[in-house]
Amino acid sequence: MLELGGQFMPVKSIEGGAPVGVVVSSSAPSPNAPHFREKHLSGVKYEPIAIEAPFGSARPLFEWIGTAWRGTRTQANGSLITVDVTGRPLARREFVGAFIAETVVPTLDATSRDPAFVTVRLTPEHTSDGTPPATLPASPRRPTPSLSSNFRLSIGGLDCHGVSKIDSFTVKQQSNLVEFTNLRIEFSRASLESWRTWFRSFVIGGNSTPGNEKTGTLELLSPNLTTVLATIRFYNLGIFRLDDAPADPRTAVTRVVAELYCERMELTMG
Repeated sequence: MLELGGQFMPVKSIEGGAPVGVVVSSSAPSPNAPHFREKHLSGVKYEPIAIEAPFGSARPLFEWIGTAWRGTRTQANGSLITVDVTGRPLARREFVGAFIAETVVPTLDATSRDPAFVTVRLTPEHTSDGTPPATLPASPRRPTPSLSSNFRLSIGGLDCHGVSKIDSFTVKQQSNLVEFTNLRIEFSRASLESWRTWFRSFVIGGNSTPGNEKTGTLELLSPNLTTVLATIRFYNLGIFRLDDAPADPRTAVTRVVAELYCERMELTMG
């Protein structure tokens, strides 16, 4: 369970946050032991916290992520609670002054039946272990995770009906600078023409001004595909690579892979 802003929410997993002593070595060998360097502790640091959660759950966490993606470096306090199979609290670790350092969106694959979990990494200023509460407030039923195949991509002017896979991508935040990794998208050759036209103009023809960049949306859908759990909006997309995808020995379908840069992304909950 994750407690954030006074709200308790179930998540898939929580790791890290332990206090660790910082080990340093002396710059020169010890006079008493000339063949070795002395070591000692110099302060304490706190390990990053990694949280896995599905889209459509832990709404305060995902709203915090959305704020971070917009460049607002907001600190938060909360706690990490380990529970047994009956929901009884076993351990509690509190964190203070945490920032979102990284968000990893999992690979989305139309042929996969794996659940889709987002990984969020926090950088806390301080953590401490305390006594867990005797009980937890009643929380909504743990939602069924959406599958990694439950997504819908739209990019202006491109045929996205044949998109079958979007590789995992990461959003990193340091101070007030947010960095968005490139997108790698696989689709069927039946959808190639519009992508090839853009590539030839944007890359080969050199028409790569901001006015020729594109916007798009990625919708993460509920297990029954009827509800949008979250939407990721892409701004200033630019294509820089278009080629045949590596052959898949499991199928005879030929696919194409496109790689795009993205200047900015926004996350909103459904």
